[in-house]
Amino acid sequence: MKTTLPEQKQAEKLLQRNKIQLHDIKSFSFMERYHQAPRKDSRVSKDKYGAGILTLHLIQSADKSIYLTPFRHPTSVIRYLVSNGIPFDNYRPGKRAAEMIVPEKKYCRSSLYMLYFVSLFIAFAVLGCRMIISGVLWGIIPGSFFLVLSAFLLYALLARFGYITLTNDMITIHSIGRKVSFPYSNLQKVNFDYAREQTFTYTMEVLDNDYNYHLYYIGRVPRKKLGEITKYLQQVGIDATCYIEQDKRFYRDLYSRH
Repeated sequence: MKTTLPEQKQAEKLLQRNKIQLHDIKSFSFMERYHQAPRKDSRVSKDKYGAGILTLHLIQSADKSIYLTPFRHPTSVIRYLVSNGIPFDNYRPGKRAAEMIVPEKKYCRSSLYMLYFVSLFIAFAVLGCRMIISGVLWGIIPGSFFLVLSAFLLYALLARFGYITLTNDMITIHSIGRKVSFPYSNLQKVNFDYAREQTFTYTMEVLDNDYNYHLYYIGRVPRKKLGEITKYLQQVGIDATCYIEQDKRFYRDLYSRH
């Protein structure tokens, strides 16, 4: 696999920022939680959870774990590492049995967070428009601010409250105004985890056969069904993992038992 020049520059920039050379890397893990033992002077471990965790296993020093947010070009970094022959440690492909049939299922629940965001969006949009229409300076400035907030809330509604459907051939992620489908044969790795922003609840990471990375927020999927989805994906040959615990609504939820 070849990488483009922009991909190479983006990946090399990330490594340089972390003071790592390509020849220092023995292997890497991606889309997997990272546990770091606490230091002697601290009892608190520095665990990393959520989306975009890249762990570089270095030859002569301790592992280096990095959050690859979308702005850090995860696709470019992973393609660069793979194209240079760096082993992908936690990639464990399977094989679909000929008799395996995935039933058509829809995994969707109602979301109070979504209703809350809809209410805020309408309130800020109406208030912002009314204040701007007033034509008074003291109304235009805060009105513009309210419209910006309503635009952010609209983005959240469009992109971050997704649910999942399965068929025998593909998995589809649905959100307001958007639908993205992946044939099982085009997927290498899928991971479910808690979002680091508690409001949006869960994330779904996808790595396709060309090492393109995709991230989706799936807060409308029942958390108790994510394990079931993971098993179906594993049975069709995808390296699928799930870190969502049935009794925890978010990562640091210590008291939830429902």
